[in-house]
Amino acid sequence: MMLFSIIVPVYKVEDYIEKCVHSLTSQTFKDIEIILVDDGSPDNCPAKCDELAGRDSRIRVIHKENGGLSDARNAGLQVAQGEYVMFVDSDDYIAEDSCANFAQYAVKGYDVLVGEALVEGGECPLKHIECSDVMSGQEYLKKAVSAGKAPMAAWLNVIRREFLIENDIAFKCGILHEDEQFTPRMLIKAKSVVLTGAVFYHYMIREGSITTKKDKRKNATDFYSTCLELEEIYKSIEDIELKTALLDSLSEKYLSLFESGRLYKYGKQYLSKDFLKRNSYRKKTKMKAKLILFSPRIYHLVKVACKKLGI
Repeated sequence: MMLFSIIVPVYKVEDYIEKCVHSLTSQTFKDIEIILVDDGSPDNCPAKCDELAGRDSRIRVIHKENGGLSDARNAGLQVAQGEYVMFVDSDDYIAEDSCANFAQYAVKGYDVLVGEALVEGGECPLKHIECSDVMSGQEYLKKAVSAGKAPMAAWLNVIRREFLIENDIAFKCGILHEDEQFTPRMLIKAKSVVLTGAVFYHYMIREGSITTKKDKRKNATDFYSTCLELEEIYKSIEDIELKTALLDSLSEKYLSLFESGRLYKYGKQYLSKDFLKRNSYRKKTKMKAKLILFSPRIYHLVKVACKKLGI
């Protein structure tokens, strides 16, 4: 059994896929398999995947009907054979010593190995807390969420495959913000999480991607559904401090999406009054919730003014 399975969903990225795969085949640590999941891509990606597989025996290709990012990742998980799984988006790439850096932790059998990313093409808060201790997932979440440094991108985590199988953890299909739904569920179950500090992932922000599209009404609908699911999970957590921190973080993220998507333009139909009221715990979050419930447009103008003033 190889140590790492690297799962790469592929869809309409023919200009980026070769760079991505080159970063994987060039790993200094060789005990890996690379699973390219062609998610019914309508361009030249299926042929490129087959061509790349012909160059390196460690590459396996799955061709499937289009089902979205979550479905493609799950398809990769079903055939993965490595002790640990990594997720790399096909328009991103990783440093050539990534697997070598993670291998020293993987041999100790931790459930989750957390790495860091470099963001190219824009700004994105992806910084974790600094901690060398091995923690449970809940211990990590308490520290990270309280510090405001808990990025949920699935590709920042290298995860023990048997841990995912034992806890029946997979990606929910058919939604946007799938990482926000997957990662906290995974971390809550993890018994051992280590923050490696390894800067390995190169995250590319490009025009036309899901994260940069202007109309975010579906994002809001899907994320609200995810918030309701996570709310029920968080409410069952026994640690009161962790529970309230996670619930408050849902309100903060919901407010952030409402603002970044400028959803005030569509009236109050994307704003849940009851959700914000019952999940806003910190004084700052409560003030934001009260203002946006009073007037989404005024809330937007205040946020714009604060940004200009650097507040």
